[in-house]
Amino acid sequence: MLKRHIFFLALSLNSLGALAQSDFLVSGQPIKNGAANGIGNFAAPSLTGIVMGTAKVNDDDYPDLFVQSDIRAPGTYLYHFKKLTEKGEPIFSQGIKLTLPFEDTGENKAIILQNPNQEIFGFWRFGGKLLKKANFNPKNNSFEGVGNITINGLPWGMSTFGVVRTLQGKYLFLFTVPKPNTENVKMKVDSAYYTPEGYWPNPLSEVGIYGAVANDLENLTKLEAKPLTELDQAYFGISGYTSFQLNDKEQYVLCGTRMGNIHAYQIDGEQLFPNKYVVDQKYILRRSPTVNAFPAYFKIEGKTEGVFISGEGGIVYYPNTKQKDKQGNLIFEEAISVKQENPLLYGGSLVVPSLADWDGDGLIDIVSGNSAGNILFFKNTGTNQKPAYQDPVALKAGGVAIHVQPGYREDIQGPHEARWGYVCPVVYDWNGDGLPDILTGDSRGKFMVYLNIGTKAQPKLDVEKPLFYKGLNVHGGWRSIPGVGNMAGKDAYVILDSDNQFHLYYKIDAYNVSDGGKLKLTDGTFINGHRRKGGQVGRAKTQIVDWDGDGVKDLLIGTGRSAAIPNPINGLPYFRKKKGEGAAVLFMRNAGTDSEPLYEFPKMMKFKGYDILLGAHECAPTTAYIGGDGKTLNLVVGTEYGTFMFYDRKDLSWK
Repeated sequence: MLKRHIFFLALSLNSLGALAQSDFLVSGQPIKNGAANGIGNFAAPSLTGIVMGTAKVNDDDYPDLFVQSDIRAPGTYLYHFKKLTEKGEPIFSQGIKLTLPFEDTGENKAIILQNPNQEIFGFWRFGGKLLKKANFNPKNNSFEGVGNITINGLPWGMSTFGVVRTLQGKYLFLFTVPKPNTENVKMKVDSAYYTPEGYWPNPLSEVGIYGAVANDLENLTKLEAKPLTELDQAYFGISGYTSFQLNDKEQYVLCGTRMGNIHAYQIDGEQLFPNKYVVDQKYILRRSPTVNAFPAYFKIEGKTEGVFISGEGGIVYYPNTKQKDKQGNLIFEEAISVKQENPLLYGGSLVVPSLADWDGDGLIDIVSGNSAGNILFFKNTGTNQKPAYQDPVALKAGGVAIHVQPGYREDIQGPHEARWGYVCPVVYDWNGDGLPDILTGDSRGKFMVYLNIGTKAQPKLDVEKPLFYKGLNVHGGWRSIPGVGNMAGKDAYVILDSDNQFHLYYKIDAYNVSDGGKLKLTDGTFINGHRRKGGQVGRAKTQIVDWDGDGVKDLLIGTGRSAAIPNPINGLPYFRKKKGEGAAVLFMRNAGTDSEPLYEFPKMMKFKGYDILLGAHECAPTTAYIGGDGKTLNLVVGTEYGTFMFYDRKDLSWK
């Protein structure tokens, strides 16, 4: 059943945009972008949409975009270029799924390259020292004639690769090679631990570049690689490679990195000049807004050129000024959006929505966090019965766009996860002044509050501040939404505590809470969150809501694949009848009262009789009176794919 739901969601991501845009909400499907002109932000096909490159596929002389999905929703797609917006934003079509000459699992990193004869070649990594090559046939949208390319000369396997055509007409293959680490501390329960002094116990992994040159691509079967740089160019990884020509004599390779910097090497025949960078117009090193930075160059002669950067969180476009600073770094303009015809509503990856009237117009909007650490506002320009959600706007706190980043120290899984913010917001009037505030959990295990110091029509957030219990900041399970709601006249606050158990607190004031004790089942036992330790703890997306309409507040909980609520013996979703793993929505009925809650064993939320299973990492439920008859509390669930699934209550069951 898990595979069925993943297949359905992957299909939805690429075909539903073609449906009539008058119905932005369809039960059991992702919410569609509500733009009146049918043009919205590009929706990646999965957690990560990896740009493979651009090539002129049809007869319009404009470059089209090839994108590879990942293992969560495998697929390779072609997006045809349509036009530029007035702001210079590229607009593409819906994706066409391409056929490969082997099983497309999403595990084989791929790139494409077009030669001067307009032939398009695809290359895929198979293991550390083998590439597969095939030719693209635009008549049937397939890659054909697969062959192998053996790579000799690498000291050990590559992690990523690229290929560029040099000014001399040759083809330079580039391979990311990691520096060997011989002092690694053995990982425990999927997380190694910081030392008592706060240092990571393992060396920080570094990578460098090897290269090999080919005279042509058609008959290529073997490459001889040699080092082009030292193995110390970037921490953790180079995501990919692309190139552009600055002038008649200067050609550069652009390298996106896991940490977001974009490196630039001038190509000198078969060599690379020392590393420079892509910088902004104030000469500060650029850092991609997404986790990882897969690059692909894009050029329309006489109109625009620049680089697409994709990662976990979508695709952006940096226009190229074709200028350099005094240090020789390349100056690119600010990132602008990449657009798409009739897209799904998209909020980055692992979206965590909260439904609320954010701007005081009486309409239910979406405020959502994502894995990159942003909090986004999706304005509703329709009605509550037929909402039309627009492209997101990044919310600011203290005048600066919110971007939660754990950095070196504050992520449980280590510095290599420094850019995953996993911010999890819930909108609630926390200080009782009639304005919606935002309370959050995140990848740091911190629980923060952003107070609204604006007005109903013009909300304005103060800087994030921690919640305190007995004078110490509240700390709990990472990647969790705090459950927030009014219970028996008091503002209640629920998180997973250090014992990985659901814990109730009550608000004292805007920044302080008191202890309400651990939540219990009707049999008196505590409610646990997971069966595993390390990075699998936390992750619960909790909502306090009277779901069954009996006047008592229940819990809806979004889970990850390894969750076992309420215990590690027979908890859900892991130990449901079929033991496959999948992110699920659980309903926990309050059989007690709001003042003394006691919860029944959880039940799986079902859509038309089937378990709701949405990927692997986690999913995030929220409720509001939107869609349907406008009078019924319906369900919206954020997915790891960056989409927002809508479920009409009449299609839901939990028996």
